[in-house]
Amino acid sequence: MRVDAAVDLINNGLCYKPGWTFKASDHTNRFEGHVLVEVWYHAHNSNRDCAQRGYDEEINTYAKFSFAVIDASTHDVIFRLLLAIIEIEVHEAREFLRERGSFESFFHPHRIDGIARWDDHASACAFRKLLQRDDVQFGLA
Repeated sequence: MRVDAAVDLINNGLCYKPGWTFKASDHTNRFEGHVLVEVWYHAHNSNRDCAQRGYDEEINTYAKFSFAVIDASTHDVIFRLLLAIIEIEVHEAREFLRERGSFESFFHPHRIDGIARWDDHASACAFRKLLQRDDVQFGLA
């Protein structure tokens, strides 16, 4: 697929949940045949103090990644975007799932101990390649 066609497909041809938007751009200045994608979405602040208050603070956040489209079909591009959405949802679930009382998030993707626990469990999982993606890409400028 041509890069411009992939950008158009992602920006104008696909949608997901309300409040989720896709911003694709040509990334060939850095990587041949690549698009850069930002997925913006509404969420709640997952900090422990917010959890104790019932996640009362709304935020707008994003994930950013690039991937090759040069030899991709339309379905390949859609599938790659779907994998990114799944990664985002898993990332958010790891932040929000907490123990009542302490409000500890055992698999928090921004904490070394949470990342280590996740890696220990995800390595035994059939979806380990998907689940062991880099956590650092979410919400960073």
